Amino acid sequence: MNIIFLSELADQALIDYMKTRGEVVLVPKDERLDERISSHPDLVLSIIDDTLVIDEHASIHIYKQLDALGIPYVVGNSRLAAVYPEDIAYNVVVTKDVLIHNLDHSNSLLLQHSKDTHKKLISVRQGYTKCSTVVMNDDTMITSDQGIYKATKDFTNILLIQPGHVSLEGYDCGFIGGCSGVIDDTIVFHGDLSKHPDFLKIASFVEAAHKKLLYFKEFPLTDIGSILVFRCEESKPKEISTYQKHVNIPIFISHEGCPNDCVFCNQRKITAKASAMTLPEISEQIQTYCSTLDDKTYIELAFFGGSFTGIDTTLQESYLKLAAEYKKAGKIHAIRLSTRPDYISRDILDRLKYYMVDTIELGVQSLDTEVLKASNRGHQISDVYQAAALIKSYGFHLGIQLMVGLPEDTKERAVLSSKLTALLKPEFVRIYPTLVIKETELLNLYQQGRYHPLSLEEAVDWTKEMYRVFLHNQIPVIRMGLQPTELIAEGKEVLYGPFHPAFRQLVESAYFLDLMHLKLTALSPTIDQNSTINIRCNPKDLSQVIGHKRKNMVFLEKTYPYIQIVPDKLVKPMRIECIL
Repeated sequence: MNIIFLSELADQALIDYMKTRGEVVLVPKDERLDERISSHPDLVLSIIDDTLVIDEHASIHIYKQLDALGIPYVVGNSRLAAVYPEDIAYNVVVTKDVLIHNLDHSNSLLLQHSKDTHKKLISVRQGYTKCSTVVMNDDTMITSDQGIYKATKDFTNILLIQPGHVSLEGYDCGFIGGCSGVIDDTIVFHGDLSKHPDFLKIASFVEAAHKKLLYFKEFPLTDIGSILVFRCEESKPKEISTYQKHVNIPIFISHEGCPNDCVFCNQRKITAKASAMTLPEISEQIQTYCSTLDDKTYIELAFFGGSFTGIDTTLQESYLKLAAEYKKAGKIHAIRLSTRPDYISRDILDRLKYYMVDTIELGVQSLDTEVLKASNRGHQISDVYQAAALIKSYGFHLGIQLMVGLPEDTKERAVLSSKLTALLKPEFVRIYPTLVIKETELLNLYQQGRYHPLSLEEAVDWTKEMYRVFLHNQIPVIRMGLQPTELIAEGKEVLYGPFHPAFRQLVESAYFLDLMHLKLTALSPTIDQNSTINIRCNPKDLSQVIGHKRKNMVFLEKTYPYIQIVPDKLVKPMRIECIL
């Protein structure tokens, strides 16, 4: 499905045509920007590696349309203003291999992701690079800007044309990229391209690239901001599963697979297992679980407790062979394991594929260099990107584990890590707050006053913002917080830090409180002390909306004494509706 972003000032002929090619989202004027260009999509939106990035303060009208269509997106943070260069953060040319922009003013998320994925960063003086360039595909472009042409001509098939000859009200002229866009195999121009003095050169160049050319003779070539086309896979109807529940059979492996001593880790305490489980013990574990489960249960064998792909190859294969035998026999349905990003290679993935592994979880923890270094994590950010790309290329399901509150972590760094993670497109994520555990370097740092764990309130707040990122991207967060066990409990192995047995509920309750506050604020002109307010939510979310120990209700009832929470199956999960 094509999601097509057009300025609300686009000619109706273009709008009508684009409606035949996909869902059209009209971008309204943004009061932060110069009124003459304030509805240009490329000032608040960018598309990078098949992911839509939208400024956090872009029009709520855009967000509502995206949410209604179920379109995933990442929220960017840039202080946009009307004066150049404070309006160019998102106006970047970005392809599979390069990012072209005035790099001093690029949006930090776009820039960081491009660095981490080893794109070639090309700095030019022109800040409106997207407006100045027609990006026909990853290595074929048209521009009227000499600086962009000179910086890219040696490695890109780029056509330089005469500047000007494009209308833009209030300016001497507009840009060629600002009146065009690419949809599937067609290069579309907003206006009469045939009047451009380089029309024949452009038409020949487009034909040589095996693209079609479309333009509108009814009105002059006019800059409306780039026509942005986001290709989103249409969600397939979910197959009706015969399984009523999902159960993991946990197999804790030896910590010997991990060569590193992260400051937060004492894996022997976490797993309560000093040595590897033997094959008979694993068989017994599987049989014990299976004896209590029926054929309505989806059973997954999960190797946890260490870096699986780092343990001795012979031991790995003995585990995998046993797991594969149970899978072939139909006793279990899937196999998953967790490991480090720097313990992934083609040889390793060939082995995992041979033994029918389905899912690989990477212990990433953070995508900030300073945090990884301070935590003695032992791997680089580049290891994460390489491992994730390899895992997905082999067809495995990819999971990513993140932590909040590590040494040198900040809320901004944690949220940025979640956005960068979303750009990697994992199938699911886990988020763990950092806890101070016995016999760890983190305990030593704490006792020396060199590390201060997050309070529970801080951990909930940081995790809530990360959770919001993954909700917007439709990436399931399958766990938040450590699962309480006899060992993992405050005052036993966990000495300090934001441990709570209902950590996920605290996070989701905080998320819903924010959501209700936003909805009620929007309705505030029509609400008074006597208003009866119904907050409708999916029945599955009822307890989270009410809040842990009714915290949300107690808070809201102070201002809205007649507020009620009403379960409604028609409301989508993690959404609410506010009705007076």
